[in-house]
Amino acid sequence: MIEKSLERINTNSISCQSKKKAIPVYFSTNIAKIKKKLTSANYKFLKALGFKPIYGNWIVLSKNNGKIASVIVGLKRTKKNYSKFLISSILSKLPKGIYFLKNIPKTEDIDELALGFLLSFYSFRDFDKKIKNEKNFGSPVLNLPNFTNLDKTLRLVESEFIVRDLINLPANILNPDYFETYIKKFSNFHNGKIKIVCGNDLKKNFPLIHEVGKASSKKPRFIEFTHKGPSKSFNITLIGKGVCFDSGGLNLKSSTGMLNMKKDMSGAASVLGLAHYLIRSNLKLNIRVLIPCVENSVSEKSFRPGDILISRSGIGVEVKNTDAEGRLILADTLTYATEINTDILVTFASLTGAARVAMGTDITPFFSTSNDFANLLKKNGDKMQDPVWQLPFYEDYNNELLSTMTDLNNAPLGGMAGAITAALFLKKFTNNHKMFLHFDIYGWNTKSRPAKTYGGLMQGVRSLGASIEEKYQFHIKNHVQL
Repeated sequence: MIEKSLERINTNSISCQSKKKAIPVYFSTNIAKIKKKLTSANYKFLKALGFKPIYGNWIVLSKNNGKIASVIVGLKRTKKNYSKFLISSILSKLPKGIYFLKNIPKTEDIDELALGFLLSFYSFRDFDKKIKNEKNFGSPVLNLPNFTNLDKTLRLVESEFIVRDLINLPANILNPDYFETYIKKFSNFHNGKIKIVCGNDLKKNFPLIHEVGKASSKKPRFIEFTHKGPSKSFNITLIGKGVCFDSGGLNLKSSTGMLNMKKDMSGAASVLGLAHYLIRSNLKLNIRVLIPCVENSVSEKSFRPGDILISRSGIGVEVKNTDAEGRLILADTLTYATEINTDILVTFASLTGAARVAMGTDITPFFSTSNDFANLLKKNGDKMQDPVWQLPFYEDYNNELLSTMTDLNNAPLGGMAGAITAALFLKKFTNNHKMFLHFDIYGWNTKSRPAKTYGGLMQGVRSLGASIEEKYQFHIKNHVQL
């Protein structure tokens, strides 16, 4: 299962060994400046075409024998913003051959180019018979002899392919049974340990998870994967919302709202992708992945609006809306997570529509109890082409979560500041953890763009992975707490 995602990646698409016969790729803002690099015939051809080296324009030039002589990629900016990974995407479309980037300007980040190049080859066509009959003409290879971050780039690409593949699987395949099997194989792949709680044990120990998932024929469960580092390692707990399909429950979603709800397990996919990256990076970390895995279905067993549910922590929750189920299953999971020491506590969840209204589909809002770590996340989000933005745990909004019947309600009726009130709800089950991070992700790309195909998308993982690495390295160097 995980192997299938990794097999999609051609690890030979980037070569760090010098290739004398590699085809040169010239970046240009002015064709006249590279005239000496081209044959007279090719230069005259460009002039005859009226080729303009505008950012994103490109052309393949040939020799007299028909073979490729060189490639020109325009970098002249005529506007402020261009799609991220645009140049990487262009390079991935080149004909089969080995290409050497001759004059990479300082404005182009080689790490970004390499990452975008590899991500551009992602495709999820597992159920398309036509793809089996398509002839493969081969892919280009980038020759980057001075590139020192290939291993790290490949780890990031592996994580992204794992996450995208999981999100893209339809819910009739990726149900709680399948997901449990997948995580068991993920654990075996990484020599970890797995724990599954279901049935009466789940009902007793994780009552909110049981209540949300009990209506489905695919029984709810709690899945714990652990990967142990050395005894003095940092303890990191990653929690991912694992709703394999969300109908909304008795507060049924509209047909439009339900259409992409196979992606409601994107939080769980994200923490698996992050765990994979951290483990492959050989950091001395104790990693714990916790996934409450359910389907929010409709049947005579469905939990109802107005129900009062008692959580693992003992806090009572009045159900105002059965479509606010994600925070319920995360609440029990957070309580369990904080019953033992963990240095960093993280939740990933496609939790609220309010987050999309506030940030759109590209920017991932996050909440943090540590402002220092929040600043680090924002810096690495920009660096890793994984934009994130901090929203506040605005404490005055806690009043919106009060219930006249019990301790809390799960969905304030006003509908204002929905992402913040959802995050505040989760925070109540963290035992006042000093480094709690919550990512309210979308997990979906609504249209194909450079290096981002339509469908499942990894968000927040690169920024957090880089931040954990930076914190870890700082600790090793200065012998301070993570």
